[in-house]
Order: sequence, then structure tokens, then C-alpha cells
Amino acid sequence: MAEWFTSWTLWHWLVLGFALLIAEVVAPGVFLLWWGLAALVTAFMQFLVPDFSLVGLAIFYGVLACILSVAWWQYQHKKDCRDQAQTSLNQRDHAMLGKQGAVQEIAVNGIGRGAFGDTTWRIQGEYLTVNDLVKVVRVDGITLIVEKVTK
Repeated sequence: MAEWFTSWTLWHWLVLGFALLIAEVVAPGVFLLWWGLAALVTAFMQFLVPDFSLVGLAIFYGVLACILSVAWWQYQHKKDCRDQAQTSLNQRDHAMLGKQGAVQEIAVNGIGRGAFGDTTWRIQGEYLTVNDLVKVVRVDGITLIVEKVTK
């Protein structure tokens, strides 16, 4: 009886594991992958220890699936934060750091407009005059903080 029960539940863990892996391929989200792998590891655990109870296997599966999911989430979250810090995609203002342009207009308070490539930006700097060559040193909101480039 125990051999039939072990074989029966082993096949159920395998089917569950492969069904979750197939579901991950059909509807990708990288979440079902870890639950499917946990089911396959649980099937392997039952193969190694045939007398393991169904409740014990269910607890083992749940804990392993949670551990794998949380570990993946932490890894991916750190990677995403690192990638976001290194990219200037959708952060055009930060991509402007170090770029050079020309002052188009300037007010007495040091705020004006500067031409950088094919567009103009709000700029702020000290001792600037029209047509001065400037370099972006910092970004403050929508304002590029610039300094005059000396020749």
C-alpha cells in the first residue's frame, strides 16, 4: 500500500511541477518557474525518502517555493536597482551631465536658456553671457546647472 501511495504522490508532484513550468512558458512572469521547480524538488525528495508523509511533503514544498521565490525577488530587485542607477534611459536630463552647449539668453539672476545639440534647456550659472560655451555640471529638477568653459 505504501509503495502505491508513494508512486501515486510522486507522479502528482511531477505533474504539478511540469504543469507549472509549462504555465510559465505560456504566461511568462518568472514566478511560476520557482513553484514548478519546488514541486520537482519535492518529487525528488519523495523519491529519495519514500516514507515521507504527504503533509510533510506539502510543508516542504510550500517552504521551498517561498524560499526560491523570495531569493529570486531579492536577486532581481538588487539587479534592477543597480541597472537603474547605471542607465540614463528615460532620464535625458542626467544624460546631459558633462555635455557642452551655448548660452542663448541669460537674465540678471543667472537663469536662462542654453542650446545643447538640437534642443534648448533651462540653465543656471554664474557670470554667463550670451554665446558663452558652457558645460553641464549638475541637474536640479528641470534646470541644468552649468559653468562657463574657459578656453
